[in-house]
Amino acid sequence: MNGVSKNPEDAGKRRDSISSMGASTDSLRDKPESVEKFLTGLSHVQQPNRNLTIIAISSAESMNLIFPNWVRVCYRHGPYEYHPYDMNMPPKLVPRSPLHYKFDSPLTERGLIVAETYGRGLASHRIRPFEVFCSPDMKSVQTAAGLVKGLGLSFTTINIEPALIGYRQMLPSNYQEMLLSPRTFFGLGYPINTQYTPLQGIPVNETIEDYNLRIQEFFKKRIATIEQKYVIVVADNVMVDMTQNVNIETVDDILKSTKKPTCQMNFISSQPGDVHILDSPVMPLTKSLYVVKPFYWSEVPLKLSVPNHPELNQN
Repeated sequence: MNGVSKNPEDAGKRRDSISSMGASTDSLRDKPESVEKFLTGLSHVQQPNRNLTIIAISSAESMNLIFPNWVRVCYRHGPYEYHPYDMNMPPKLVPRSPLHYKFDSPLTERGLIVAETYGRGLASHRIRPFEVFCSPDMKSVQTAAGLVKGLGLSFTTINIEPALIGYRQMLPSNYQEMLLSPRTFFGLGYPINTQYTPLQGIPVNETIEDYNLRIQEFFKKRIATIEQKYVIVVADNVMVDMTQNVNIETVDDILKSTKKPTCQMNFISSQPGDVHILDSPVMPLTKSLYVVKPFYWSEVPLKLSVPNHPELNQN
């Protein structure tokens, strides 16, 4: 892929251009003493003699984003009786505790379509990755699966990597128990590489600096050493921001990232002595002519936040 480097001053951000879940739950060892710029750190890694294009992408539209009260409403008749009330909701879900879905949301139907559409967009530019790495949360795994489906490649597999989860302190203490295992996803028909050995397990706790180091170390040890020409990494918007050298130093920085649009993409050229950001070759996708701000829906009464539910809107 012939990409054009972006202007380092774009968006007021400094962009450097420099020459299965059974793993231990301990934090990564041999950490650097301090967090360095993402691209600078990646450029210091000894890489194979090839030009690798890294595509970092955030997960697609989730149920929690569009329907903040969906768990409470869709499971009103029992803990395992899922009743969707909108065509943008999955018609069926894997039976599991509603509490697990509250913190591990699936994609909407539209989210699945958008993920597959982006996969076709990548395929149109002859991007043919052998591997897709993703966070173990359901929306990231489903986004990765949608991308693989859109790519239309029979040899592309998904590696579920716990090192890519979001900031640990913003997740429940028993978060690991809420996630589906790689083998469960494989049994549901997802193209999961069940032989993949994760770099690390889910950390018990961490600081924001630890979080930055965790993401950086994953890219240094698993992505920068890949010998193929393309690789895709799927997680949240914070991960994508990190790969663009955005400083993530406070919880407010994390929240600012999470409120950005879904399916954010960042293209990085990585070769020995030279790591830089590329312009995206994929055409933009206009998602809607109407701007919806679901972040405020949780603040309004239940009846107003679920306008299409027949039982809650009877006169």
